[in-house]
Amino acid sequence: MLFSETEIALIASAKRKVQMAQKVWLAVIALVVLGTGLTISGLWVNEFAIYMAFGLVVFAVALPQFGQGPKYEELVSLLEKKSQG
Repeated sequence: MLFSETEIALIASAKRKVQMAQKVWLAVIALVVLGTGLTISGLWVNEFAIYMAFGLVVFAVALPQFGQGPKYEELVSLLEKKSQG
């Protein structure tokens, strides 16, 4: 498949966005593990922690759709267009 300059720029932007999302995912995992460890050890007793953990997971799952860069639908559209001819 040959891509135009704008399509290559779209792909590069998506790659940067995925790399940023992966870094945030690692941070979210670290926060959830740290919070779980503190809660189990009894150092952090807070009912709000459950809601925060759930919010972090939802944020991490939705992260690729936030911020600058192409959305998932744009990339799928580009690939469909290229695969059809």
